[in-house]
Amino acid sequence: MHHRDRERTRRRLLDAAFVEFAAHGIAGARMERIARIARCSAGLAYNYYGGKDELFDAVQSEVAGAAAVEFDVRDLPGYAARLYDLQHRHPEFARLATWQRLERRASVSRAAEVEAIRSAQESGVVSSRFPAEQVLQLVLAVASMWSSAPSTSDHVVRRRTVEDAVRRLVEP
Repeated sequence: MHHRDRERTRRRLLDAAFVEFAAHGIAGARMERIARIARCSAGLAYNYYGGKDELFDAVQSEVAGAAAVEFDVRDLPGYAARLYDLQHRHPEFARLATWQRLERRASVSRAAEVEAIRSAQESGVVSSRFPAEQVLQLVLAVASMWSSAPSTSDHVVRRRTVEDAVRRLVEP
């Protein structure tokens, strides 16, 4: 029974931290607030995770799995649309990624995707107008361009726009 309680507490801490970090980033998040939301003491939160940075890493690790979108170099417009859909359903994922970029400055390695794009460019499947690294960054930017904007237009229209823009970007 004790093990289950520990896991339940750990889960509550991760869930509370997810909400806190998405809203406030690392610098603005408060362990006391996370602990209060998780219905435990701040001391217990520190006991489980050591500190705010370790807790943020645990949240990021969990989100990385939940936010995984299939990358298909032969269908970059579809990849961008899937990323857009994910961010539309879970805007907090985009906010966490933004906080990661702003406060950690450590970039996530996307070497496999860049290499796949480079190969697709060499075989004529993807345009060579831009280097592979820039193609990937442009695809990611187009997919997330509405992630922090208020919803002023139809989701279906935005999704089609993302797909069309990426299609035009990468077509040979």
